[in-house]
Amino acid sequence: MHRIALIGTGYWGANVATSFEATGRAEITWLCDLDASSLKRLAARRPNAHTTADLAAVLADPQVKAVAISTPTTTHHAVASKALDAGKHVFVEKPITANSADALDLMARAKKAGRLLMVGHVFEYNSTIIEVKRMIDAGELGDILYLHFERTNLGPVRTDVNALWDLASHDISIMCAFMGRAPADVTANGQAFLNPGVEDVAFATFTFDGGAKAHVHASWLNPRKVRQITVVGSRRMLVWDDLDLQAPIRLFDKRADADQPVNVEGEFLAHKVRLFDAGIYIPNVPMNRPLQAECEHFLDCLEKGEAPRSDGPSGLRVVCALEAASASMRNGSAVTPVRVPAA
Repeated sequence: MHRIALIGTGYWGANVATSFEATGRAEITWLCDLDASSLKRLAARRPNAHTTADLAAVLADPQVKAVAISTPTTTHHAVASKALDAGKHVFVEKPITANSADALDLMARAKKAGRLLMVGHVFEYNSTIIEVKRMIDAGELGDILYLHFERTNLGPVRTDVNALWDLASHDISIMCAFMGRAPADVTANGQAFLNPGVEDVAFATFTFDGGAKAHVHASWLNPRKVRQITVVGSRRMLVWDDLDLQAPIRLFDKRADADQPVNVEGEFLAHKVRLFDAGIYIPNVPMNRPLQAECEHFLDCLEKGEAPRSDGPSGLRVVCALEAASASMRNGSAVTPVRVPAA
């Protein structure tokens, strides 16, 4: 049984604790938070767990082998660095840190300590996202032309990070997984309607080497909760809808082919693009519990000594893309390179 300390006992921290316990392979032995009321609520359901506001007390316990960090983004580096230096394995929520320099520092500390560093890119453990990636990798969609991500809702509104860093971090991790690399550049813009300096709506367009585009719309100021991805390939297209429990993936056997001639007369019509439409296919993909699957993966990596799917370099490229998008927003939507430094 793996003994894990939970740092951060808010809404998402409670979900992380439940998911680790649901594996049947982990026990939450410490609950740590500066918010006494939050700590008390979660402790009421775990009477055997130690509770404290003192991180040092947690890290001094030799029985704690790993910590799960679910605190505000701006605290990730401080908490994770102390945990790694204390010899603990670290599972930290997305984004890994608030800047790339801190992400690189955590990676260096993890390497020096010989400890696991995993980032909570939970959608990479969603069975339907995994199936979409398999289709892309297998060439079933052809060359990827563009991706469109929409992640909106009315709240919850945050003030520590903007909608881009809060919501689009999911989509950037997914697009990097789909494409197998970080984007080359980005242009972005956003607006802060609710809290000055904290954009609650953001639009970003990323370009990958080879010309593929990925557009992201992220907002917590929207009347509809939407979690959708459109993938347009040269052979087929698909729509992924996280809220559609019956058919989360719809595969469209559709494409446009400008290379095949159209048998029509007239100078204008001779330049029309041939369109193909062979209908829609809904693959049968068993649903899973992504957060529990993510926790299972963390425990597997602990036991096998393997690097996790969402490791330090994975977290770093997401932060670098977010930094570039933020710079673009500050500079009038200028095209901004996404530079991922070597670890």
